[in-house]
Amino acid sequence: MITIEQPLIDCFQKVCRSIGSFETGLTEIFLLTNLDGYYCQYDILKKKIIVDENQSDRVNQVKWEEYIHSDDISYEESQSQWIYTCPVSHNGEHKYMLMVKYPEKDNQKLILILDILAKQLSYQLVTQPNLQSLFLQSKYQKQITNTIDEGYLTVDKKGIITFINETGSNMLGIGENEIIGQLLVDVLSNFKPSPLETLYTKENWVNREGFFDLPKGKIHLIFSVTPLFEKGLPVGIVVTFREMKIIMKKLESFVSINPIFQFEDLIYKSCSMRELVKTAKVAAKTESNILIEGESGTGKELIAQAIHNHSQRKGKPFIVIDCSSIPRDLVESELFGYIDGAFTGARKGGRLGKFEVANGGTVFLDEIGEMPLEIQVKLLRVLQTRTITRVGGYDPIPCNVRIIAATNRHLETEVENENFRLDLYYRLNVLQLTVPPLKEREGDIPLLTKTLVEVAANRTNRYSPIISLETMNILESYSWPGNIRELENVIERAILIAHDVIEPDHLPKYILHADQISEKRMFEPISLTDKRAVSVKEMEKELIINMLKKMNGNKSLAARKLGISRSSLYEKIAKYKIECVNEFQ
Repeated sequence: MITIEQPLIDCFQKVCRSIGSFETGLTEIFLLTNLDGYYCQYDILKKKIIVDENQSDRVNQVKWEEYIHSDDISYEESQSQWIYTCPVSHNGEHKYMLMVKYPEKDNQKLILILDILAKQLSYQLVTQPNLQSLFLQSKYQKQITNTIDEGYLTVDKKGIITFINETGSNMLGIGENEIIGQLLVDVLSNFKPSPLETLYTKENWVNREGFFDLPKGKIHLIFSVTPLFEKGLPVGIVVTFREMKIIMKKLESFVSINPIFQFEDLIYKSCSMRELVKTAKVAAKTESNILIEGESGTGKELIAQAIHNHSQRKGKPFIVIDCSSIPRDLVESELFGYIDGAFTGARKGGRLGKFEVANGGTVFLDEIGEMPLEIQVKLLRVLQTRTITRVGGYDPIPCNVRIIAATNRHLETEVENENFRLDLYYRLNVLQLTVPPLKEREGDIPLLTKTLVEVAANRTNRYSPIISLETMNILESYSWPGNIRELENVIERAILIAHDVIEPDHLPKYILHADQISEKRMFEPISLTDKRAVSVKEMEKELIINMLKKMNGNKSLAARKLGISRSSLYEKIAKYKIECVNEFQ
């Protein structure tokens, strides 16, 4: 056990190193002893402290009586050498002694050096504890820092760790006693550049990132560094750090939605929906990517939520990304994040992308068919490597997410039209689910209507009215191009204007007259003579052709007049193989 005080050893080493600034030619060993005769030595040639931990041969304490009251440097002969002795004061009292052996008596250069060292040592013994009490070894530091939920460590200007709080020790997986006294670069070797550079730049580091190899494995940290100075001189640095996974867990509450829908919450009795749910439950138990196709308003996101909640990733992030609503030039930074200074206007410190926040959970890519081709390439790479790279960065970041993509487009057609990458299509289309449109869900409209009436009544603080038989027949006969979203809108409107019973006149007029294809609605009569004899598909094809002619081939206007989405129109053009679209222009 070392019985000489560590602060004394630190001060002794500091002042002895200044000997190197003198051209003394000395090769001796300086010895510092305390009142009890315990000592440490400084080897000038090796430039380091030597401490005999056994201290079996302590310095003769009798000599103290001779020198304790003297301020002078003394020397006496011993075994053909002269022992030079110089007292060291602390708070006005002689508490330590500097000693060195030398072959000559009365060497003035050595006497001068001893005097300088003694005075420097006295000064350091007073000033160093003051600095340490303020920063490096405050007795309150442990109590204060153990109340915070982030790692906190202090490092002196030589790079030696002088303190770490309990949170930081646990985070790194290394005991406090194993860390304190170690060089920072030995514990966290991946610091580039060194945080000690802040002592020269005098600038704080705020929320920087790094991956560090530790005994417990690789860890991803966010850290900040504050340099400290005393009277303009560098003292050391304070490093605070947090685990990225903890930060991302907090971010989930802001970015992630709460996926509340389960398969049990879906309302249906039709065979088509039963088959869909059966397949979706099987898909949920896998880790494969899923592609959900279906018209707008069919509930694709609800199916995605149910899959997430039925999977092993339940309770993890569920991040929704609407590919159609993000500006084209911001898609990459929104999905994958960016580093500090990546582009003009980038937020200081950078930003996490949604894929990174979703790590461990599910990313729901809604309207995947709207994703720009250049971003499709990057998404493909994420799916292949399971890593993301932030905009402006180079380091790959592991990303464990499951992709559920949804589209109201026919992606095979988009691939043929070179609007969607074939390789990405195969990556996403491992498991494909098709949500049937409402008009194909036989028997589901009464169930959905009843539920939507109750929900709308509760939301508007009204009593739930009943639905007349005639009204229900009209609802069941309507084609619902807007699917469940349109039905929900119609029901809420009826709730607001009805009293006890929802009658047909509480429905929008376009639904009441949907079966009457008039000049006013379709701008041109159907050319088929016997409407009752032709199939619904033939009528629909004829209506689309007529509308495209009327709109001079403008598909957006045609879709709007037909009351369907543009993507649905594209699907029907492909379905009915209407190849003369360009001739309408």
